[in-house]
Amino acid sequence: MATAGGGGIFEQDIGDWQAAQACYGPDAITSRRAGFMRLLEAAILEEILARRAARPITRADYDRESARIDAETRAPDILACVKKRLGGGGPRYERVFVRPILAQRFIREYVRNDPAVQAAAFALRDGALADIAKKKAFKEIGVARGLAWSTAAYTAEEDTSAPKGAEPRRLWSPLEAAFIEEHLKVLKPGEVKPEPIEDETAIKFVRLIKTEGEKYYFETLAVAKLTTEDYLKSVKKLPVRINDRELREWVAAIKGNPLLAPAEIAP
Repeated sequence: MATAGGGGIFEQDIGDWQAAQACYGPDAITSRRAGFMRLLEAAILEEILARRAARPITRADYDRESARIDAETRAPDILACVKKRLGGGGPRYERVFVRPILAQRFIREYVRNDPAVQAAAFALRDGALADIAKKKAFKEIGVARGLAWSTAAYTAEEDTSAPKGAEPRRLWSPLEAAFIEEHLKVLKPGEVKPEPIEDETAIKFVRLIKTEGEKYYFETLAVAKLTTEDYLKSVKKLPVRINDRELREWVAAIKGNPLLAPAEIAP
């Protein structure tokens, strides 16, 4: 039906995906198009992982992920239905149900951590660390290196003391308390958190400015990272051939799906 690099998508795959989705109930999306898209995304990402990232999905990966799903599922009846419809949890289950999960997770892990992919961000990180070691001000570092600088004030608990009729209180989130506990509570005013906070989109340095009761004032210096979406736009195009005309025309017209960015769809 379709190929992405050296990988293929077959009618059996779509039928299996539809059968598995039906286990989620009458409101589940089971269309042929949705199944093809899910499997096409997985095939593209798997090919990039194997050929560009040198990170193929291995037998051990499938075993670990299948065990994790078994242990953590909150819907054992649905999982049992999926496995039953896909040959009892064997190759068909892994190909249609487990592989898309692993492909998306691994590409994000690769982009987030690979030194070559994140070379520019890691260089800025190291430069900022050197500046911080020299006691330079966060704002000064941000201006000099083109980094995002900001200040904020978080509280461990919501402030309910404002009288009725006063100006609306600042919206509070429990995430503020979690951030204080994890990143600010151990710091003294003026201290910088030793290890930067890193996620998929940024590397952040945090400095505690002062505390007033339960309120923590701090500043942040953020290094933007190359996102998975931007990485997929930058990689060498992957040849994709879709033999089904209706699906080919549908996919070719789609704009804005970052997981399809590497695909060069043959006419």
